[in-house]
Amino acid sequence: MSRVCDLSFRVPRASFQSAWRDLRMTFLSIEFGSEAYREECELRHRVLRVPIGLSLYDEDLSRESGQMHFGLFAERKLVACAIAVAISSTEAKIRQMAVSQGTQRQGCGRKLLQALERELAARGFRHFSLNARVVAAGFYEKLGYTRTGPEFTEVGLPHVKMEKRLAS
Repeated sequence: MSRVCDLSFRVPRASFQSAWRDLRMTFLSIEFGSEAYREECELRHRVLRVPIGLSLYDEDLSRESGQMHFGLFAERKLVACAIAVAISSTEAKIRQMAVSQGTQRQGCGRKLLQALERELAARGFRHFSLNARVVAAGFYEKLGYTRTGPEFTEVGLPHVKMEKRLAS
């Protein structure tokens, strides 16, 4: 894993829902095949596949070797992850974004996506696309993404294609 940036923000303490403490969040690049990649797969499996009765491990994950993997870590624990795929030298598709159930609705997804966009922009990407679950489209809209197509079904759930372009 290589450090990309540190982020500080507040997340609730797991044992006390109303108590808050500062945690140091670290946004890291994750190497395919590493222990962190295995943690990423497990997080994606638990959050994105198990609730809909599927298994991430039934999919061919070998194609992910050429993709860019990123994670948001709190005290060395992976709390959120996403994958980016280069479509062209300026366009990247974001896929498989997942936030652990214990840290959902606490800003981790927003922090992850913002850090991911900054990292991709530093690599020359100016146009981002993704297929969002319809129930999550509002989250992406708040972060500047727009719907660019009709609803469609993917992994048995309604999705919508969304895009965001950065100013040149």
